[in-house]
Amino acid sequence: MSQDDGTGSSRFEDLGSGLLGMRTSRSSIRIDPGDGGRLISLLVDGHEILGSSSPVAGRPPGIFYGSFVMAPFVGRTADGRFDFDGTTWSMPLNFGEHAMHGFVFDRPWRIENNQLVIDLDERWPFGGRVSQRFELGPDELTVSVTVSNDRRSMPAIAGFHPWFRERLLDGTEAGFDFRPGTRYVCDDSGIPLTVIPGGGDRPWDDSFTNVTRPPTISWGDQVNLRIETNGSHWIVCETMPDAFCIEPLSGPVNGLASGHYSLVEPGSPLRHSMTLRWK
Repeated sequence: MSQDDGTGSSRFEDLGSGLLGMRTSRSSIRIDPGDGGRLISLLVDGHEILGSSSPVAGRPPGIFYGSFVMAPFVGRTADGRFDFDGTTWSMPLNFGEHAMHGFVFDRPWRIENNQLVIDLDERWPFGGRVSQRFELGPDELTVSVTVSNDRRSMPAIAGFHPWFRERLLDGTEAGFDFRPGTRYVCDDSGIPLTVIPGGGDRPWDDSFTNVTRPPTISWGDQVNLRIETNGSHWIVCETMPDAFCIEPLSGPVNGLASGHYSLVEPGSPLRHSMTLRWK
């Protein structure tokens, strides 16, 4: 892996078997470009904090482990349909009657200029590409994603989908502090209908906004993690076994259909980031 001088790195080291890595005196990461450009390991002071949950039959297996990018939309898009530029567009469905989590978690990414890059495929009618950059320091990891299109305008939303372990390997259990100002109320298929103040009932498998302070996760006195982002929305899922998700998003679930997205144009990409800080 990269030379351990404790100061951090943004350059990949080839780990073999198609994997990339970085490390510092306190932390290390492993990335699998061939598996959706996915972060598959984050070690902090020797503790693995990324995890996985049990796949659900009929759902894409690639959404249940590690940490991956969602783009050019996040969560569900109702019926895979949305309006843009005077046209109704349809996308293939991969989650029952909906399209789920975008089109970059289930395909290989390539390495360009020390970034991971993927071109949006035929499932997305506008073209464009997504790039991902990792910067690892002794006390933080920043992952930045850029959604761009050099040929035409398009709507886009980006997000990160990290799975965190409910327990460290030594058995220490996780607890988290998440304080939303607003929760989206959804129909039975998970499509937002309206918003209400506060967080609502738990356990959560919901989307939120107006979060009052950065969420934190603590595994006893072993690792304390803070999640920072330039995004506006979140998904929290704590209903699955073995792992939970706190996902920072640039826009809301079903945002393509509701019109709450970023407009990407030539020379004007969407940039979204997630920073994990520990102490």
